[in-house]
Amino acid sequence: MFKPTFRITPFLHNWLTEAAELRAWIRQSIVDVAWIPLLQRDTATRLSHSSTSIEGNPLSLPLVEAVARGETIGAPSRAIKEVENYLLALQRIWSGPAGGPIHEKDLLWIHRRLMEGILPPEKCGHYKTAPNRVVDPKGKPVYLPPGPEKAEPLTRNLLDWINSSETRMELKDPVLISGIAHHRLVSIHPFADGNGRISRLLACWILYRSGFDSHHLFAVDEYYEADKQKYYDKIQQARDLDDDLTHWLEYVAEGFVVTLRKTKSRIESLDIQHASARLRLTPKQEELLRILRGQPWIAAAHLTKALKISRERVSELVRPLIEAGIVLREGRTRATTYRLNSK
Repeated sequence: MFKPTFRITPFLHNWLTEAAELRAWIRQSIVDVAWIPLLQRDTATRLSHSSTSIEGNPLSLPLVEAVARGETIGAPSRAIKEVENYLLALQRIWSGPAGGPIHEKDLLWIHRRLMEGILPPEKCGHYKTAPNRVVDPKGKPVYLPPGPEKAEPLTRNLLDWINSSETRMELKDPVLISGIAHHRLVSIHPFADGNGRISRLLACWILYRSGFDSHHLFAVDEYYEADKQKYYDKIQQARDLDDDLTHWLEYVAEGFVVTLRKTKSRIESLDIQHASARLRLTPKQEELLRILRGQPWIAAAHLTKALKISRERVSELVRPLIEAGIVLREGRTRATTYRLNSK
């Protein structure tokens, strides 16, 4: 099984400690529930903008926001498609269950979703069949990934490591697991294209599955995009150090702290400006909102089945959400449907 090499330096320890404290504050704080979907949509568009921008997508954040709203914009079709695909892939990850393993078939589906309409169909959701390389802005090769014959076994080996109970017991911190998986997949470079995007999505996926980002309120890719050259340099630095990930993980952990500090400040600002209609979400209410996200309307019967609870319990869960203005209800009795309030 894959065995990463790194040391917990004082710098890394301090960053991880502050990240854990900030995450606990965000999770435990009372947030105005009416703002949660707004923050989630904002996080999704920022992730889409930053991750595709790292790979050269020219769309500005306002244009990405317009694409996310379904508006028509004047831009290259490929650039629009990259953003649309990323948003759909992210929605698939966030709408899935928290906890549990990340399966190879799901990773391949995410790649297919990311690259559909950009790569030929035979290259979407399939491992590479020819060698590829990483080049600098001048086109000079800076890294030669493992050959195509190694793409599948190395990726499976990485997923086995991610899903292993030993990994969770030894490392404990999801930030470490996420950062290691990020670097490992982008270094395996298992696909013809889209390796950077899917590696960052895998890192995001691990944080969601572990419960670290259960609210989907922060976008660490913005930290990487703010200084793309440093991001690339840190990835290559670990390779030059025989895959010692110590400095890479220090960089990643610092990025989490910077991002979480911004998230905390924004929540505090919203909390001050909107002192009414506050509600602490229960895990079931979080799950309910994830199901509603991205759907026009959902019948109450569907929610009872998806949440595996009674119709009466659905009503109990959704009532305070309706009172807070975050969920809208239409109809009564068996014809009742719900949706998120997009205003």
